[in-house]
Amino acid sequence: MGVLTTVVLVIHIIVSVGLILAILLHAGKGGGISSVLGGAGSSIFTGSYIVEKNLDRITIVLASTFAVTTILLVWILGTK
Repeated sequence: MGVLTTVVLVIHIIVSVGLILAILLHAGKGGGISSVLGGAGSSIFTGSYIVEKNLDRITIVLASTFAVTTILLVWILGTK
């Protein structure tokens, strides 16, 4: 296994764990993070709306990175 494969694999594992955590933090039917702070109505005033919005952005970045590292691993390991 080459150095490039090892680096991509380590990044892939870290991103996988981060993606799992980000998805678990998202709001479900119960409201997620915003429900802990008092419901969706007061979330706009307490700042948890901003947290949810940033969590969406983080999840998108992690999902995109996961897709790219998956494609790289398939390409690297498929050429051997």
